[in-house]
Amino acid sequence: MRKLEDWERQFNSVGWFIPAYIQMGSLAKLAGEIRAANGTYSQDDLESALERFYDAEYLAAMVCARYPLVPIISEFRVTIEESILAHFLGLHHVAVAGLMPVIEGAGRRLAKIWGPELDPVKAVFSALTKTCREEAYNGGLGDSDEVASMLTAFEHYTRHYVYANSRLYTLPDGTNRNGIAHGAYSDTDFGRPLNFYKTISAIDFLAFISTFRAPISWLGPNSSNESMALAARYRRLKKVAAAG
Repeated sequence: MRKLEDWERQFNSVGWFIPAYIQMGSLAKLAGEIRAANGTYSQDDLESALERFYDAEYLAAMVCARYPLVPIISEFRVTIEESILAHFLGLHHVAVAGLMPVIEGAGRRLAKIWGPELDPVKAVFSALTKTCREEAYNGGLGDSDEVASMLTAFEHYTRHYVYANSRLYTLPDGTNRNGIAHGAYSDTDFGRPLNFYKTISAIDFLAFISTFRAPISWLGPNSSNESMALAARYRRLKKVAAAG
């Protein structure tokens, strides 16, 4: 059994996947909490957990030292930055609606670089993750088994949640591209921080994929003076938004 197969099951069971750039110890703890809940781990629980991962410091570091540098993702850096600002301003509908096209656009561009152009979009992510798994094994990239688990969990997430038929989406949070982009979901069906966390983590995973053929570390970026100043700005905006 691969080291991360249990994580695949646990995270996919709550509508998420094994993310990039988050410390393994933190992910192991979360997987254990989901397992211990034995089917009762809620979306509210997941939102609280992901809020700790995708905080101001983490997102500011990504804005300053990852999104502008990574192939393909850098082409959407302004959209991503504006969506993150919207999140800290409490504009979660806008934040998620801004990021959803980036998942599809970046996914299609990455898949086109590595293989034939495909449709529908679920086939794009299936082909992309398959190619990446092969590249990880053939190229000896990192721990190939761990990388394969991450890719498998991400493909499951895109197929069964993000790009599922909106009428068949089984969770109450509504992180579903078709429901959001086509207006099938109203304001009350989505627009919570959890939608943003799930969506930005997908963007980050595509950033991770895009570094397979680029000389960029698979580790998350460190904080810098620039990112710390930006994080302080995010916290101020969040405080103002909370005050109404």
